[in-house]
Amino acid sequence: MLKLLPKKTLLALSLLSPLSHADDAPAAAGHYLTLYAVPGVPQDDDPYTWSTVGGKQLSKGVTTADGRAYVKAEEGEESYILKTVSMRWQLKVPAQCWQGAPDAFQQCMQLAKTTSRHDEEQDALKLAEQQKDAKMQARIAAYAVQARANDDALAWLGRLPSSWTIESYGKRLLAIGDKVAAQIGNALKDGGPDARQFVCRTPDYYGPVPDQAFVDAWIGAPRDVRDVRSGPAWEGLVAAGAKGNWMARLELYYALSGVNVSELSLLEQYRIVQLMEWLHKKQIGGLYSYFSASMPETPGNSRSATWRLQDQASLYAAMLGSYDDQNSRGSALQTDQDAALAAAGRKMLSCARAAMPDRR
Repeated sequence: MLKLLPKKTLLALSLLSPLSHADDAPAAAGHYLTLYAVPGVPQDDDPYTWSTVGGKQLSKGVTTADGRAYVKAEEGEESYILKTVSMRWQLKVPAQCWQGAPDAFQQCMQLAKTTSRHDEEQDALKLAEQQKDAKMQARIAAYAVQARANDDALAWLGRLPSSWTIESYGKRLLAIGDKVAAQIGNALKDGGPDARQFVCRTPDYYGPVPDQAFVDAWIGAPRDVRDVRSGPAWEGLVAAGAKGNWMARLELYYALSGVNVSELSLLEQYRIVQLMEWLHKKQIGGLYSYFSASMPETPGNSRSATWRLQDQASLYAAMLGSYDDQNSRGSALQTDQDAALAAAGRKMLSCARAAMPDRR
């Protein structure tokens, strides 16, 4: 502890191993403060730093056997910080203290503030929470303005609630997620679909595909283009989605849901839910593909014991028309020892490539 004023002592310290940079330690003849483990017992061999209150480090070292921490003056400065691993002292040191004898230094200076490192960490956490809350309130306010205007790129999906709350958003998100998960679960109860029953269907079988060239351009674009929600490729995809192109809407869902949620505006988060609801209503296989990827990697109950539950869910999505899953399941099935399954696998690969020849 640091004995600063008569009859006053500070809490015991628990510190780390010594610092090894001897050149940083002031000469032993300089001014010093004495740290105590408990009253009357010097705290030796403890690392410390001595800085101005503005953060300029003036010295660092390790307390001596008699608990001394040697310190230096900064011209024109009276406020200093002595910091150890577990404590921090803010001290006021008038100029005359440096002019007096070293052994009188501790009685001359004044203690302004004492905090433990634990207190500092708690204060930092509290401040971070306050800043996080303020940032969230700003995002909620921005959402209210955007929702009222309803003029964003995906406004054609329909209006949204005028105000955003985690409760209403979460309820809507979970509702659609539970429906999709339940549908997949029911489909896999008896081993899932039979791949040998696969029928290849063109995109227009599942719904209208106006401006398909925009979708093909997006699918064939490099990853760095598809990582940016702006530019000609993105605008073309949005335009196709506005006209009801189901493949465009699926790609929009993939693009938005693949972004870290912290990088999305609250409006964009709600647009994801709207896209999910629309895709589920239309029974678009690609939506189920997205959910199958998050299923546990546990053994399934299909005829192929090597297939995981995740694989069976992917096959279900492929049977519903997910060309991405037709590609992945087809690749797995084409070498199956069962000739009928191998033939189904080749048919899936051919179907996927015909529907999305430019998929990267």
